[in-house]
Amino acid sequence: MSNVRVQAQPITMDEFLAWEMRQEGRHEYVDGVIYALDDIESEYAGCVIRDMSGASFDHNHIVVNLSGEVRNRLKGKPCRGFTSSQKIRAKDDAPIFYPDIGIYCGKPKLGAENALLNTVAIFEVLSPSTERHDRVKKYHHYRQIETLQEYFLVYQDTARVEAFRRTGEGGWDSVRYTVYTGLDGTLLVESVGIAIPLHEIYDGVGLTEQEAVVEGKE
Repeated sequence: MSNVRVQAQPITMDEFLAWEMRQEGRHEYVDGVIYALDDIESEYAGCVIRDMSGASFDHNHIVVNLSGEVRNRLKGKPCRGFTSSQKIRAKDDAPIFYPDIGIYCGKPKLGAENALLNTVAIFEVLSPSTERHDRVKKYHHYRQIETLQEYFLVYQDTARVEAFRRTGEGGWDSVRYTVYTGLDGTLLVESVGIAIPLHEIYDGVGLTEQEAVVEGKE
């Protein structure tokens, strides 16, 4: 993450939405703080926005591979995938995010600012500048999406995907955690009934092959 200044004080959602409409790049809004997702300098009230941009070549390669696999394996199902140009949120007054890849089922439910409200699965490809943001802040807010069933964290330096799944009627109070590793492994996206070989996700990324391991716990 770049060493940049953040706006002097938190801003409201309405202030953020009015400001973002005038910007060229994409921005996320979390707890009063603006995060820049594109490599375009942005300012708010004289301060540079917290920079989350600069995805690596491997990061982008993994996103392309994974989004292609999701699209192909959802054919014939009532679900569709989308990429990071699509805004999502839990409800109309909730923070706005642009996940690397997501899946929704049925008719898309679009709220204010054309944000998707009925996401069922989210994939974020980790990088050094975003890992804490993805693991903590995004995870917290994503769990507020009523339709969300699964959240995946995809490593880019090793063949490893972590899966967080809500269980039963208790929602996210009880989470099932599974780790998929190794180029011989297969990632299960249970919410939409598809399986994706890890070697397809990491095709062309140049990782050393690992033994397939699946670890899980409640």
